[in-house]
Amino acid sequence: MIIKEFLPNPVGNDKESEYIKLLNNGNSGVNLSGWIIKDASGKTFRLSGSLDAGQELALPYSQTKIALNNNGEQVSLYDVSGNLVDELDYSGQAAEGQIISKIINQESRMMEIREGQISNTVNSFLISDSSFLIQGALAAAILSGLGLYIILQLERKLDIKLF
Repeated sequence: MIIKEFLPNPVGNDKESEYIKLLNNGNSGVNLSGWIIKDASGKTFRLSGSLDAGQELALPYSQTKIALNNNGEQVSLYDVSGNLVDELDYSGQAAEGQIISKIINQESRMMEIREGQISNTVNSFLISDSSFLIQGALAAAILSGLGLYIILQLERKLDIKLF
């Protein structure tokens, strides 16, 4: 069971058109008796009935009496035992007619994850790159010291002064 979407700021009168939509994304029917929907303010609505696999349930404001905030909201779904089953939220101002959807939120979260992975990859590359630079600097220092040692040995053997 998931909260598929909700409409916090419909075009026109909010109380006439606001809704919360659930989706049974499982493989079997679910008895919703005793399940609860709760908004950010703590307002709750107790569900009843059942929902077949793949079926959606639209819950309008007129039924739930849950007034959804237009400037950030969190809707939570709890099973009969009080366990959190799903949450759907948004922050900022919802445009008129903007549906807050599980699919849209998952895509934006995936984008955040991808951006984080890209950032981590770049950071790893920079760390690897700096390790390479440190190793290069160390090798250069060793080769410089070895070159100086060879020059000093040649001066001594040939009895000349190069520096």
